[in-house]
Amino acid sequence: MRIFFDTEFLDDGRTIDLISIGMVAEDGRELYAVSAEFDQAAVRRHGWLMANVWPSLPIVRNLPGQRGLDRLDLAHPDVRPRAQIARLVKEFVLATPDPQLWAYFSAYDHVALAQLFGPMSNLPAGIPMQTDDLVTEAKRLGIRPVDLPEQADGHHNALADARHNAVKAAFLDSIAAQRRR
Repeated sequence: MRIFFDTEFLDDGRTIDLISIGMVAEDGRELYAVSAEFDQAAVRRHGWLMANVWPSLPIVRNLPGQRGLDRLDLAHPDVRPRAQIARLVKEFVLATPDPQLWAYFSAYDHVALAQLFGPMSNLPAGIPMQTDDLVTEAKRLGIRPVDLPEQADGHHNALADARHNAVKAAFLDSIAAQRRR
């Protein structure tokens, strides 16, 4: 069974710091978690992440006239320590018969997921050691990535993006099925 997922992360060229992960299984189960441990100061210095990812996170906003920076809402139920996210991801994947991981431009997503468990050698048994790529599947079918269904809203919210990855996969499945006829 396929699991579509997406991650948001801070990448400095040496490390990938998980911000959030969203997963959607074909049986309808979903998982969404935001790391309580990502470097908020580094994200604030990153213009793209501040413009695109930060607004989708559970944030405590300052009251008008109050000084200081908005910050991650550590009391929000989606915000969790990395170890807890790793446990939830492991349980989610292992509860899936014959799990297959799928993502859009999947390379960094797979590394961000795998690093929840430490080095690749610590990846728990049963969690796939690679993620299939929706872009590669589109190319295989002769579809340009820009011709895949557009996402209406929720861009760069990991769960909304994972849900949309399932939409893209269904579109690609329908094209593959048409060609088999």
